[in-house]
Amino acid sequence: MPHGKPAGMPCVQLDDDLRCRLFGDPSRPAFCGTLRPGPDMCGVSRDEAMTLLGTLEQATRPDRPL
Repeated sequence: MPHGKPAGMPCVQLDDDLRCRLFGDPSRPAFCGTLRPGPDMCGVSRDEAMTLLGTLEQATRPDRPL
C-alpha cells in the first residue's frame, strides 16, 4: 500500500486467517516491524485489540485535525 492504509480498513496483506503475508519478507514495510504487540496495544481480546488499534490509527493519521 504505497500511500498507507486508511484507518478502519484491514491491510491488503492479511490472509484469510488475518496473518501477514509479508511477515519475514524483506518487502514488508519497516513500520510493520516496529509494532510490538502487548497488552497496551492488544488488550485481552480481539474486540479490545480492534478498539485500541482503531484509536491508534485515528490518532496517527496524517490528515487528522489538530
